Amino acid sequence: MSGQSGLIVRRNARYEVALPARLRIAGEHQGIVAFGAASGARDGWIEANVLDFGSGGVGLMSPQFVPRGVHLDLEIMSLAEQGGDVLIACRVKVMRVEMTDRRPAYLVGTAFVGKSPESLKKIDELISLLEGEPADQGGGV
Repeated sequence: MSGQSGLIVRRNARYEVALPARLRIAGEHQGIVAFGAASGARDGWIEANVLDFGSGGVGLMSPQFVPRGVHLDLEIMSLAEQGGDVLIACRVKVMRVEMTDRRPAYLVGTAFVGKSPESLKKIDELISLLEGEPADQGGGV
């Protein structure tokens, strides 16, 4: 049997989470894709939920369809009772989209793109928290 199965295999562990987020179409794709007036977008941003998180990307639940290959600006927030502040602001690429049911809602699998040193640090800090390690005392997540 051939060593190539055609399957895409995730290379990084993902951690189940339940965090609020918001997303918008990144600047380079805004001329191609846009959220319609009925989407409830405010200044181009729509609300979403983070379902899983890892060093390679984020799994989201979105009320709006976003096509594969599109880049998104993503802000992952702390819970409202923890202040609702932005934990991580990053750029992601949509790798997979699947409609969940008739709501409609979409499971969106993303990969981080163009990671800045600051976003890399924030991603690492959040992963450390999810793994149960103490957070960096230098003003981290």
